Amino acid sequence: MKNLKTNISILALLMAFAFSFTSCKDDDVITPPDENEEELITTVELTFDNKNAATDIRTFKFADSDGEGGNAPTTMDTIRLNANSEYRLTVKFLDESDSSDVEDITEEVSEEANEHLVCYTLTAGGSVLATDKDGNDLPLGLVADVTTFDAADGTFLIRLKHQPGIKTGACDLGETDVEVDFVLEVE
Repeated sequence: MKNLKTNISILALLMAFAFSFTSCKDDDVITPPDENEEELITTVELTFDNKNAATDIRTFKFADSDGEGGNAPTTMDTIRLNANSEYRLTVKFLDESDSSDVEDITEEVSEEANEHLVCYTLTAGGSVLATDKDGNDLPLGLVADVTTFDAADGTFLIRLKHQPGIKTGACDLGETDVEVDFVLEVE
């Protein structure tokens, strides 16, 4: 019986010893990368091409080099468009926090079109209709048609929504990656 107790004790000691060498160490734990890591967007650039006047190309910019919070934006243009006109709008989202390494976030938005939606709200002076689509035939909004009406002052709100797995074409879903409310003057 004494031999059996000694054998069990030795076996338990060997198992504990073996387990301590095969268990994971803290530095062996690998954390998977965050697939939906939020990008820093410091700049929103809107380019309006007048459909009836090839030389009428207008670019307006919002820039906040340190992103949301911190320092105030360095550039906040007023959008000025002609009344009763039609424009083709293209949007660029950039990370210019490191001036030697500007990152074009627009490429990522385009590649992940099924997860993103660019939303527009005009308070006066016109309408906006997204013309590009994602893989599910839902609007993306990196390209849009803008129609202006009579002269008016208002705002031109642009929001980039992140909607993985929930995109329906509605702007009230998902997280907002960036939001800029430009002053709009239709002259």
